[in-house]
Amino acid sequence: MFYILLLISYVYSQDEYLCGKGERQSPISITDTFDAKYYKLELRFKEDVLVGLKEENTESKRYIFTDDPSRQIPEFRMLGHDPHGLMVGYRPTEFQLIAPAEHQIFEQSFDLELVIWGDLLNIYKNPNVKGGLSFFFKVTNQDESNIVNETSTTFPQIFNLTEDGDQLSINMINLAAHLKLYDKYITYRGSLTWGDCDEIVDRFLIPQVFPITQDQYDQIVSKKQISNPNPLQEIRKRRIVRGSLIIEDETSANYNPIYRFLSLTFIAFLFFLIFALFIKEQREKRRMDQAKKFKSGN
Repeated sequence: MFYILLLISYVYSQDEYLCGKGERQSPISITDTFDAKYYKLELRFKEDVLVGLKEENTESKRYIFTDDPSRQIPEFRMLGHDPHGLMVGYRPTEFQLIAPAEHQIFEQSFDLELVIWGDLLNIYKNPNVKGGLSFFFKVTNQDESNIVNETSTTFPQIFNLTEDGDQLSINMINLAAHLKLYDKYITYRGSLTWGDCDEIVDRFLIPQVFPITQDQYDQIVSKKQISNPNPLQEIRKRRIVRGSLIIEDETSANYNPIYRFLSLTFIAFLFFLIFALFIKEQREKRRMDQAKKFKSGN
């Protein structure tokens, strides 16, 4: 009897453990996409800096977003279409650095992958309860790029590498500014890349490259918590879609309170004008009806 129970528990645990053998595991190598014009992913930036604290005693080596000591969730949102065209929204809660990058896009490999993980917002119904948003970094030599392209390469300062201890911050102002140069994203249904690799994730990939210097890369790898990449998985029959990327930047670098006040005032005035015209139309209609009744009575 004991051996039967042991066998059942073993089979059950194997069914739960999906890493490397599930139907839609991550990561994958993107070689082809279906272009959907109406697919959109909107990234809403409101915080200047997102602070992450290293999560202890985990194999995934994640950083948890926090505004220590209150540990509030940052005002950053991912809203858009999932691989099957459903509207979804995710509220980021943690992020992860992977070196080298797990994903490949059109046979291109990357030196570093930043994955921002988020939980599904309550207003949306979706079988996938988490979202993973990936950004890709590649070491670029400034001198070599100038010789080849005869142009200077801009290196956006995305990470604050001067912080000590178990903290790492993402500069959302620079991240948003760099993303405004691009307008595409790729999405597919995948999995977590830690624990039991649960297939509960919509993966969103930003296919453009963030250049970093060798010194920046060395500092990240030597001083910060880095995850090892998982092996590439089979795509199988998954739907891989490319859509339009929209950036809504309300960080302090682009936020103008006067402009916001005037915009809200104009919207309020517009609603008031529409309401006033509606009331006027109803009164005119009532007056005409009364005039018709008066004439018919005579």
